[in-house]
Amino acid sequence: MIASMSSSALQFEQLVRGILEANSFEVHEAGVGGRDVGFDFTATLGHEAWAIEVKFYRTARAQGSLLASAASRLASRGISVGAQKGMLVASCQLPPALRLALEEKFSITFVDRVDLLNLAARDPALLDELNSLLESDPATIPDASVSPTEATQTSKRLPVASLPEDTKGTELCLELKALKRGKTTWSKYECLCDRILRYLFPNDLHGWHRQKRTDDGLNRFDYVCRIRPTTEFWQFLLHDLDSRYVLFEFKNYTAKIKQGQILTTEKYLLERGLRRVAIVISRAGAEADAIKMTQGAMREHGKLILIVDDEQICEMLHMKEGGEDPTDRLFELADNFLLALPR
Repeated sequence: MIASMSSSALQFEQLVRGILEANSFEVHEAGVGGRDVGFDFTATLGHEAWAIEVKFYRTARAQGSLLASAASRLASRGISVGAQKGMLVASCQLPPALRLALEEKFSITFVDRVDLLNLAARDPALLDELNSLLESDPATIPDASVSPTEATQTSKRLPVASLPEDTKGTELCLELKALKRGKTTWSKYECLCDRILRYLFPNDLHGWHRQKRTDDGLNRFDYVCRIRPTTEFWQFLLHDLDSRYVLFEFKNYTAKIKQGQILTTEKYLLERGLRRVAIVISRAGAEADAIKMTQGAMREHGKLILIVDDEQICEMLHMKEGGEDPTDRLFELADNFLLALPR
């Protein structure tokens, strides 16, 4: 479970707990004293102990690689605490073939949004709250192919041996923290940022067109990528901000970036070129005047410039490693930026 959970994710987690309890599960917090054990709840149903992980995704379409990472982690951690069964509850909707493949591979039960809506029907208040959070129209939700009650009764037990977990996010985060800041390491920093972005967004961006220009080695206009509308965040950029492309800049400064760097970035954003969004990766974030400059670019020209620091990059790396969608964090950054935009 990611420490800095969004309000929607926290609400979803609490809703799932209430829905499980309404369906005869006895649910308990998984960690003791705030300790993260790798999943959200333990529960008992009958005489069987369950390890339960809850995943809230802004995108309704199932992303198989994220679900697989979450399932692997859940199975491994569930085995370590002696649970007999595992359940991954996800806010997305799983195609039957994907569900079958994942359940066969990881020996855990998957509960998707269709299953959850059916389970919530036992309590009209929970069902209304769930529909509101998921912004779902009950008339458009298909019936579950297998009832959740039947699934919990016939589900497989966790395997005896633990499965390998994805650790690449942690490795990249440690490498980022260990890399010295400044002009002497700008080339290494650029290569590391390239690997980080390709790990975080392997299916979301296309092109990775590198820009060629002379600079001081610290302030580089590195990539322009074409957006694939695979998640809510990229769809938002494409359809609401009318940006077909996104620009990435890597700032290996020792201190926070200043408004001059933001002004330079803004010049490379072109309304007629369908390039109205930049994501600036800066080691230490940005000064207050630089933030004001990004606000002015949005307010006056409709150009969105998001600044992401080392801490936020590591947060997204850990999200991806644990089966969360890192673009949900970018969506929150953009949402908070726009909500706080002054006149």
